[in-house]
Amino acid sequence: GSGGNGNAGATGLTLVGVAALLIWSVSGFYTVQEAERGVVMRFGAYHATVTSGIHWLPRFIDRVIPVDVNKVYSKSVAGQMLTQDENISEVELGVQYRVTDPVKFLFNVRDPERTMEHVAESALRLVVGQSTMDDLLTGGREVVRLRSEEEMSKILEPYQTGLVISEVT
Repeated sequence: GSGGNGNAGATGLTLVGVAALLIWSVSGFYTVQEAERGVVMRFGAYHATVTSGIHWLPRFIDRVIPVDVNKVYSKSVAGQMLTQDENISEVELGVQYRVTDPVKFLFNVRDPERTMEHVAESALRLVVGQSTMDDLLTGGREVVRLRSEEEMSKILEPYQTGLVISEVT
């Protein structure tokens, strides 16, 4: 007789399935650091944003992109620019900024850092072009800095980059 070995294959397959499910469940735990926000992507589309701590996601279905929201990034732009009184001046501007909205930062603009560089250069050229050489050489540096910061904020707003300017020097 053949005995009761017909169920041995099904039992082994069930054990393998349970072990695979257990490994899949345990592998879904992840940690988002205190300074980060996790952007959860489900099947490649935005699903949710999670804060710091330990979380779980279904592996192979979701993935998390961590974004550091406390890090201060910096860019500097420099170049020769024409002033209002048609003098050429060598001007340099430094911008410090940080991420405020991780979803906008990741998805609204292809390269937010490069966008910030272009915005800073455009704002600086606009402000220098509206200033005279005497203004730039004397007390007008603070005015140029403040106006550049205002112009950058105006330019960035419609792009919805998820970035905010911290300081302009």
